[in-house]
Amino acid sequence: MKSNTIGTALNLGLTFIITLLFSLPSQADITLNLLTWEGYSPKDQVEKFKVLVKEKHNQNVIFNITYVSSADEFFKKIRNNSVDLIAPSHNIIKDDRYNLISNKLLLPINLDNIPNYSKLIPSLQKAEYTTVGGNIYSVPLVHGPYGLAYNTELLTPAPESWLALWDSKHTRKYTISSDYAEANIYITALSLGFTADQLTDLKMLTKPQVKNALIMLIKNSNNLWEGVDTAEVFEKNSLGAAWGFSFPDLAKRGQTWKMAEPKEGTTGWVDGHAIGHSLADKPVHKKIAEEWINFTLSDDFQLQAIVRGIGSAPVNVSIKDKLTAEEVATFHLDDPNYFKNNRILWPTLSKRQRNFFNKLWADALKASGK
Repeated sequence: MKSNTIGTALNLGLTFIITLLFSLPSQADITLNLLTWEGYSPKDQVEKFKVLVKEKHNQNVIFNITYVSSADEFFKKIRNNSVDLIAPSHNIIKDDRYNLISNKLLLPINLDNIPNYSKLIPSLQKAEYTTVGGNIYSVPLVHGPYGLAYNTELLTPAPESWLALWDSKHTRKYTISSDYAEANIYITALSLGFTADQLTDLKMLTKPQVKNALIMLIKNSNNLWEGVDTAEVFEKNSLGAAWGFSFPDLAKRGQTWKMAEPKEGTTGWVDGHAIGHSLADKPVHKKIAEEWINFTLSDDFQLQAIVRGIGSAPVNVSIKDKLTAEEVATFHLDDPNYFKNNRILWPTLSKRQRNFFNKLWADALKASGK
């Protein structure tokens, strides 16, 4: 009886150990911690990538994906080695609040592992904001404007200038961001005739007309939106400054919104992937991370996840033939020089400049009564 009990116990113990072993990741599993914006790593694309890596490298990939809500999170989490891949905007890479490259928080990216890099918009290849000593520290994923959005049924023809936001006929009929101070200051400066090179010139920006115009911009708005533009906010307006993320939902509500092409130009951003120093001693992990970056530049990912998924502009220009005529026109893929000639990338601000922008915005908000 005793021997049967011992045998039963041994069998139960063996079953438990086998179950435990099968429930744990195998030694071949590669775990990558990704900190990114929502929409940049859709589940269906992640599953496709896992299949690709299994077939190409005979590796199983486990993604731990966390969504970011503030650019500060990239710095905090990459500094303490809790993330391996991040997706910061172009003006964050060399921001002196973080110094991601000079503080050795990012690893140089091996472009030999990213053949799709050649499909990028030419002016984004080896761009100044991501290059140090010939090394590349970030690869573009998606780009977009802080653009002049308008309801096509209420405004015909499209507005031709940022000055439309200061036109009395649009008072209480437009909306702008509440928390992107510099973006609102840029469009105010552009409306006053500032050139792209003058957008961070503090001597120019201290002129009284800048603050006065900014106060009027805030005061005469119908409402202010926070974080990202939403259909709930924009459907109550005919005009506004936006990323364009609200456009698909607005279409579902029967409103067709587009981006105007103001003569002064449009400022914008580029989000891309960067690899953290947590992978410095993990060459296999780093190679798989670079494989993911290459995958996100593929025609399929750019089409399905970027253009059709979140309605943003692709960085891969080779997908033109896969888009509808309307999509080609929307993202200007019929003009190879559009990005270079028409998009003013947000400058990387110094601490002094950023402090000035934040104070100017805060003072204008207070003076406007909003």
